[in-house]
Amino acid sequence: MAVMAGLLATLLLAGTTAADGRGLIGFGKNMYYPLCAASCRGALEGAPLVCTPHGSVDSGSHSHGATPPECYASDTAFMQTLAFCMSKHCDRAELGADVLETYWTLHLVGGGRINLNPRPSKGYYETLDTIKEAPTVEYVAGEMLNVTSLVAESTYESQAIALSEFENAETGHSRYSLVVLLTGFLIPIAASALRFLPFPAKLRTRLAASFNHPAMFGTRHRTPVGAGIVPTRGQALFIGYLVLINILVCVVDIRPGPQPNAWFEDDWHSIMCYLSDRAGALCFANICLLLLFSARNNFLLLITDWSHSTFLLLHRWVGYIAIVQAAVHCVMWIQWYRLLGTHNAEAVKPYWYWGIIAMLALALLYPLSLLPVRKRLYEFFLLSHIALTVLVLVGNYQHVYLLYSNHWGYEIWIYTAVAVWGGDRVLRVWRALRNGVTLRADITKIDDDYLRIDIEGVVAPGAAHAYLYFPTLRPWSPWENHPFSVASSFASGHSRVRAVVDEDVKSPITTSTTPAPPSSTTSSDITDMPRPRLTFIIRVQKGITAALATRAGTSVPVLVESGYHSPPQTSRLAHCTTLVCIAGGVGITTMLPLLRTHPGARARLYWGMRNASLRDALAEDMVGLDVAQCEVGKRLDVKGILEEELLRGDEKGEVGVVVSGPGGMADEVRDALCKIGASGRAARGVVFLDEAFSW
Repeated sequence: MAVMAGLLATLLLAGTTAADGRGLIGFGKNMYYPLCAASCRGALEGAPLVCTPHGSVDSGSHSHGATPPECYASDTAFMQTLAFCMSKHCDRAELGADVLETYWTLHLVGGGRINLNPRPSKGYYETLDTIKEAPTVEYVAGEMLNVTSLVAESTYESQAIALSEFENAETGHSRYSLVVLLTGFLIPIAASALRFLPFPAKLRTRLAASFNHPAMFGTRHRTPVGAGIVPTRGQALFIGYLVLINILVCVVDIRPGPQPNAWFEDDWHSIMCYLSDRAGALCFANICLLLLFSARNNFLLLITDWSHSTFLLLHRWVGYIAIVQAAVHCVMWIQWYRLLGTHNAEAVKPYWYWGIIAMLALALLYPLSLLPVRKRLYEFFLLSHIALTVLVLVGNYQHVYLLYSNHWGYEIWIYTAVAVWGGDRVLRVWRALRNGVTLRADITKIDDDYLRIDIEGVVAPGAAHAYLYFPTLRPWSPWENHPFSVASSFASGHSRVRAVVDEDVKSPITTSTTPAPPSSTTSSDITDMPRPRLTFIIRVQKGITAALATRAGTSVPVLVESGYHSPPQTSRLAHCTTLVCIAGGVGITTMLPLLRTHPGARARLYWGMRNASLRDALAEDMVGLDVAQCEVGKRLDVKGILEEELLRGDEKGEVGVVVSGPGGMADEVRDALCKIGASGRAARGVVFLDEAFSW
């Protein structure tokens, strides 16, 4: 919630100058108010004054001239010409005396931007009083303004059209950027709220099996296809919305305005300007959204039933959209300045190359974040991702600051992005430090494929996963951290039950376990009192897990960033009378907490593994659980299991189906469940949860 508060506070309240309002243009911020005064000031923009250094001529309303600010603040001909134009076109009674005086104070020196240094030597009404006779000489653009002059009506009208159309376009940029941002996080909330509607369970199951759970095409969702992940149909619907809305709002209301326009000589120039600026504004909004989706402390994880894996998938797609928008913004402005013949002059300015730096950093995020890179070079991916993200934020801030000096509210998007990104990292540090900095991880080798990690003294009831930092394992990257599923958040001896199992049965896992009678136990057999201890079972691969394997049999310092619970969808399992857990290999760690705490009448486990060492290592943790099937070295008959569980008519209530394991097995479960559900053959409602932690 802190992230959401930071998002709303920076978006709605930020702004460095209150005089023209606070917020975004059109939403609390005015650009050219009153338009009559701004048009008069625009008509004189670039006019060389008597005190302008010889040979210095300002050349357009978008650029700063060489006329010193003190010239504007004190030049009599300039001040009287502007004051007379304002008195002619601005209705004092309609606007109010204070409005015109305020505009004069704020904009006399800076023109379109506020500049109070130096202040005007005379006020607006004071300057009007110094005009003894109405001017008769009409000012000609480009010539020296050395006498009090008239602003030509055609010049005034073209300025008024230019300013009005430009502010309307900028208001549209703000409006549609807010549409993208707000719908981006409100739609997941609304879609998740549908679960509270009183749909019949079987109808809900059939709809989900037809339109939500299946892969968009084929049967592979968790298993990568090429260099990417195929979204589910439900995910694809939202991704399709994000793509479509960004295309639509990029072009809606982009149209040429009336002529004559002081800024644009033809329709094509105005459309290029508006379209490129719209793409840039939308890119800023999408950067905020993609950082929100990637956050571990994303508040949407608390109030929706969407998984972190889903939001990470959306994060990547929003990133693709932002990259395209940034490219459109850059390419169109390059073309614009080439048409004007000023590209070489603009390209050496600091705002320009900071924008290019931000664009390149954003573009590089794509190839350096592809699935093969994430899988094979995770540490490189992580560090490059952080470094490039910082460059994107810094580059964009510098770009808008050097252009507009935080005057038009564009910086609010950067503040919002930094609040989301920085707030998430502050909460990460807090989650880790609250568990203490003196923890140690006991590493036990199960076999060549698996390790067990036990961390005593961490209180994290109900935690589904935690991020572990091993600062001494790789001294060159002490910040490196990885997510692991929590197999257990407490420790107890189970000594009495374990003794019975060891003595009476050959296999430590059976479909039912009957404890010995109380008379056969001694005081030393009584189960120990539970104590806080996080237990993880991890599979040895490359990178950090391989480094941990070399320290088996020892303990190493560890920081635990914990408290990450399963999504609210998991709570729906508590309402199921039956829980069916299908695990593959180390995926059992996700199932154990669910099986232990399920309040329903029946909770059954189907578990497949490559060898028995993992089963033996977890024998103590499996005591008392209903293990329906435990296959070693064989694939589970997923289709047969689901047909048996979902078609039986002797039980009432919903059945929860949870899968955790290799991508191929998870996809097999998803496909079989969707075929049964979509056909309407399921005897009761089904709640499906694919417990996968991907990145």
